[in-house]
Amino acid sequence: MFKNKPLLITKARETEDGAGVRLRRIVGSPELNHVDPFVLLDEIRSDNPDDYIAGFPTHPHRGIETVTYMIEGKFRHKDSRGGGGLLARGDVQWMTAGRGILHSEMPEIDEKGVWGYQLWLTLPRTEKMTESRYQHIEAGSIPTAGGNGSVVKVIAGEYGGKKGPAGTFYPVHYFDVKLDRDEGFAFSVPKGMKSYAYVHSGSIWTGPDREAGVVHHRHFLQLGPVPEVRIHGNTDSSGFLFLCAAPLNEPIVRGGPFVMNTKEELYQAFRDWETGHIDT
Repeated sequence: MFKNKPLLITKARETEDGAGVRLRRIVGSPELNHVDPFVLLDEIRSDNPDDYIAGFPTHPHRGIETVTYMIEGKFRHKDSRGGGGLLARGDVQWMTAGRGILHSEMPEIDEKGVWGYQLWLTLPRTEKMTESRYQHIEAGSIPTAGGNGSVVKVIAGEYGGKKGPAGTFYPVHYFDVKLDRDEGFAFSVPKGMKSYAYVHSGSIWTGPDREAGVVHHRHFLQLGPVPEVRIHGNTDSSGFLFLCAAPLNEPIVRGGPFVMNTKEELYQAFRDWETGHIDT
């Protein structure tokens, strides 16, 4: 029995967002609306400034946390609560929008281009209208684990005895994993949680053998309901983002930059934005 076979594999969708930024939408597309509690995952990856320089001018959020992880390049963030700063190579911004916040995300031209991710997590019903907060996590404070051809950057959660620095409202594991050919990554999935991976470099394989379970670059997979996930590098330099959390099993009603539990809450978010009260 192929116990580690992915349940779902989808390919990232080319699209535009912000003021005309070209990106790949991994979660949050018509093909894959969400994988509770993850409601969006975008990849920006280009060495052409025309693809990203327009950035994301001031816009609102409510009911979610947005997590920006920069592998290459720089983005400058500002928000209506006084938070912000420059995200450089390896840095993470973990922003809790809660009851509401306005912010902008504008790139700076870098000779290596831009390569980064934005992940959205829906907040639990009891925390939808919590106070906003901002975590700026510098690259040097993010621990790594692994060895023997594997490197696991632990942004949130825990792996190999290393704990990620991000504070979360519920248990979330968020890793950036790099594997040499045939080297492996293994993770014991806590009871009730579901795990996912997005292949950003090379290709990987799961399951009992390489031939049956290869997943290629720019594909997102939901891993099977197994007590331990095992993933192997299929190329000389394979890499993927790994996500794991328990579904909140609450209604997800989304519209643009807002993710709420009911249509009434969503309509109120838009009214508050239109009347200048989104962050009050």
